Amino acid sequence: MYFAQSGLNSQGDSENKINTDNSPNNIDQGNFITGLWRGFHESEGLTVYYGYQFRPDGSFLARHRIYQEREILEDITWQGEWQFRDNTLTIKGFNSKDKTQQATLEFKLTNTFRLAYETGSLSEAYQMMILNKLGQF
Repeated sequence: MYFAQSGLNSQGDSENKINTDNSPNNIDQGNFITGLWRGFHESEGLTVYYGYQFRPDGSFLARHRIYQEREILEDITWQGEWQFRDNTLTIKGFNSKDKTQQATLEFKLTNTFRLAYETGSLSEAYQMMILNKLGQF
């Protein structure tokens, strides 16, 4: 991973946040979020996988899968809109197979440049969700 040193702004001993000033070496937050993110975790006998594609136009496509042993309990494709401000990623979307099923989510950008689930309308199985960016940023 490579980050321009001038693109980081120290926010205390425990956190580094993306610099939001207008310096020419600033990392564009929208460009940072744009791309593929994924992760998984295990909890109470379940394995939860999730992947997101954040597009430059503010739209996203995501897939969530929950397994118990080898059986798929849930497989949902979400789509909608995203917005990133003040180190918070806000997502509003709907289930692509059942447009009446909607979701709102908030992720916080961590000091290790991951997106950690903060709050939202997803089931309890997703409370430990952390997204890692794939590829170069």
